[in-house]
Amino acid sequence: MRLAKLIVTFFYIGHAKIAPGSIASIVTTVIFYLFARHLTFHLFVIIIFLTTIAAFFAVSVYNYKSLEKDRSEIVIDEVIGQQIALLPLLLFEQTKPLQLFMCIISLLFFRFFDIVKPYPINKFDKMNNTFGVIFDDILAGIFSALFLIFALSF
Repeated sequence: MRLAKLIVTFFYIGHAKIAPGSIASIVTTVIFYLFARHLTFHLFVIIIFLTTIAAFFAVSVYNYKSLEKDRSEIVIDEVIGQQIALLPLLLFEQTKPLQLFMCIISLLFFRFFDIVKPYPINKFDKMNNTFGVIFDDILAGIFSALFLIFALSF
Protein backbone atom coordinates (compact mmCIF):
# COMPACT_ATOMS: atom_id res chain seq x y z
CA MET A 1 0.00 0.00 0.00
CA ARG A 2 2.89 2.41 0.70
CA LEU A 3 4.39 1.86 -2.73
CA ALA A 4 0.97 2.37 -4.33
CA LYS A 5 0.55 5.64 -2.41
CA LEU A 6 4.02 6.79 -3.47
CA ILE A 7 3.17 6.10 -7.12
CA VAL A 8 -0.38 7.50 -7.23
CA THR A 9 0.64 10.68 -5.43
CA PHE A 10 3.80 10.99 -7.57
CA PHE A 11 6.11 11.05 -4.57
CA TYR A 12 3.48 12.83 -2.41
CA ILE A 13 2.98 15.77 -4.78
CA GLY A 14 -0.68 14.74 -4.74
CA HIS A 15 -0.90 15.92 -1.13
CA ALA A 16 -0.24 19.54 -2.10
CA LYS A 17 -2.93 21.79 -0.63
CA ILE A 18 -3.48 23.75 -3.85
CA ALA A 19 -3.74 22.36 -7.41
CA PRO A 20 -1.94 19.02 -6.96
CA GLY A 21 -2.73 17.98 -10.55
CA SER A 22 -1.25 21.17 -11.95
CA ILE A 23 1.82 20.85 -9.75
CA ALA A 24 2.34 17.25 -10.91
CA SER A 25 2.02 18.41 -14.54
CA ILE A 26 4.53 21.22 -13.97
CA VAL A 27 7.02 18.88 -12.27
CA THR A 28 6.63 16.38 -15.13
CA THR A 29 7.30 19.15 -17.66
CA VAL A 30 10.39 20.37 -15.78
CA ILE A 31 11.79 16.82 -15.51
CA PHE A 32 11.15 16.29 -19.21
CA TYR A 33 12.87 19.56 -20.12
CA LEU A 34 15.91 18.73 -17.99
CA PHE A 35 16.33 15.23 -19.46
CA ALA A 36 14.96 15.71 -23.01
CA ARG A 37 18.37 15.87 -24.66
CA HIS A 38 19.04 12.36 -23.31
CA LEU A 39 15.71 10.95 -24.49
CA THR A 40 14.77 9.46 -27.80
CA PHE A 41 11.20 9.29 -28.99
CA HIS A 42 11.17 5.49 -28.56
CA LEU A 43 12.68 5.59 -25.08
CA PHE A 44 10.10 8.15 -23.97
CA VAL A 45 7.28 5.96 -25.34
CA ILE A 46 8.64 3.09 -23.24
CA ILE A 47 8.77 5.36 -20.16
CA ILE A 48 5.15 6.40 -20.75
CA PHE A 49 4.09 2.77 -21.20
CA LEU A 50 5.84 1.64 -18.00
CA THR A 51 4.42 4.60 -16.05
CA THR A 52 0.94 3.70 -17.30
CA ILE A 53 1.27 0.03 -16.30
CA ALA A 54 2.55 1.01 -12.84
CA ALA A 55 -0.29 3.54 -12.51
CA PHE A 56 -3.00 0.98 -13.31
CA PHE A 57 -1.69 -1.37 -10.63
CA ALA A 58 -1.07 1.37 -8.06
CA VAL A 59 -4.43 3.12 -8.54
CA SER A 60 -6.32 -0.17 -8.29
CA VAL A 61 -4.48 -1.03 -5.05
CA TYR A 62 -4.85 2.49 -3.65
CA ASN A 63 -8.56 2.67 -4.48
CA TYR A 64 -9.45 -0.94 -3.68
CA LYS A 65 -11.77 0.00 -0.79
CA SER A 66 -13.21 3.05 -2.48
CA LEU A 67 -15.46 3.55 -5.46
CA GLU A 68 -14.76 7.27 -5.48
CA LYS A 69 -13.89 8.82 -8.78
CA ASP A 70 -10.54 10.47 -9.35
CA ARG A 71 -9.45 11.58 -5.87
CA SER A 72 -7.42 14.79 -5.83
CA GLU A 73 -4.30 13.17 -4.37
CA ILE A 74 -4.12 10.74 -7.30
CA VAL A 75 -1.89 12.64 -9.72
CA ILE A 76 -0.04 9.86 -11.54
CA ASP A 77 -2.72 10.16 -14.24
CA GLU A 78 -1.72 13.80 -14.78
CA VAL A 79 1.91 12.70 -15.05
CA ILE A 80 0.99 10.23 -17.81
CA GLY A 81 -1.20 12.72 -19.64
CA GLN A 82 1.49 15.40 -19.49
CA GLN A 83 4.10 12.93 -20.74
CA ILE A 84 1.88 12.16 -23.74
CA ALA A 85 1.36 15.89 -24.33
CA LEU A 86 5.16 16.40 -24.40
CA LEU A 87 5.87 13.47 -26.72
CA PRO A 88 5.57 15.44 -30.02
CA LEU A 89 8.45 17.66 -28.93
CA LEU A 90 10.78 14.70 -29.41
CA LEU A 91 9.36 14.08 -32.88
CA PHE A 92 10.06 17.63 -33.99
CA GLU A 93 13.44 18.09 -32.27
CA GLN A 94 15.34 17.50 -35.53
CA THR A 95 13.65 20.43 -37.25
CA LYS A 96 12.87 22.60 -34.25
CA PRO A 97 15.21 22.45 -31.23
CA LEU A 98 13.51 21.85 -27.90
CA GLN A 99 12.59 25.12 -26.27
CA LEU A 100 11.18 25.78 -22.83
CA PHE A 101 8.46 27.84 -24.50
CA MET A 102 7.11 24.78 -26.35
CA CYS A 103 7.18 22.74 -23.14
CA ILE A 104 5.05 25.44 -21.51
CA ILE A 105 2.66 25.42 -24.49
CA SER A 106 2.34 21.65 -24.08
CA LEU A 107 1.62 22.14 -20.38
CA LEU A 108 -1.05 24.75 -21.09
CA PHE A 109 -2.73 22.54 -23.71
CA PHE A 110 -2.78 19.59 -21.32
CA ARG A 111 -4.09 21.56 -18.35
CA PHE A 112 -6.82 23.04 -20.58
CA PHE A 113 -8.05 19.63 -21.77
CA ASP A 114 -7.66 18.08 -18.32
CA ILE A 115 -9.68 20.81 -16.62
CA VAL A 116 -12.33 21.55 -19.28
CA LYS A 117 -12.76 17.87 -20.20
CA PRO A 118 -14.51 18.18 -23.57
CA TYR A 119 -16.22 15.16 -25.11
CA PRO A 120 -15.16 12.29 -25.03
CA ILE A 121 -12.79 13.02 -22.13
CA ASN A 122 -15.75 13.83 -19.87
CA LYS A 123 -17.28 10.39 -20.47
CA PHE A 124 -14.23 8.64 -19.07
CA ASP A 125 -13.93 11.13 -16.21
CA LYS A 126 -17.37 10.01 -14.97
CA MET A 127 -16.35 6.35 -14.71
CA ASN A 128 -15.82 5.23 -11.13
CA ASN A 129 -12.97 2.82 -11.74
CA THR A 130 -9.23 2.68 -12.33
CA PHE A 131 -9.59 2.81 -16.10
CA GLY A 132 -11.65 6.02 -15.95
CA VAL A 133 -9.25 7.66 -13.49
CA ILE A 134 -6.32 7.15 -15.84
CA PHE A 135 -7.83 7.14 -19.33
CA ASP A 136 -9.43 10.60 -19.18
CA ASP A 137 -5.94 12.04 -18.68
CA ILE A 138 -4.52 9.85 -21.44
CA LEU A 139 -7.14 11.32 -23.78
CA ALA A 140 -6.38 14.85 -22.56
CA GLY A 141 -2.71 14.13 -23.31
CA ILE A 142 -3.57 12.85 -26.80
CA PHE A 143 -5.71 15.91 -27.55
CA SER A 144 -2.89 18.13 -26.28
CA ALA A 145 -0.30 16.28 -28.37
CA LEU A 146 -2.44 16.71 -31.49
CA PHE A 147 -2.79 20.44 -30.85
CA LEU A 148 0.95 20.69 -30.21
CA ILE A 149 1.71 18.87 -33.49
CA PHE A 150 -0.53 21.38 -35.26
CA ALA A 151 1.27 24.28 -33.56
CA LEU A 152 4.71 22.84 -34.39
CA SER A 153 3.78 22.35 -38.04
CA PHE A 154 4.01 26.08 -38.67
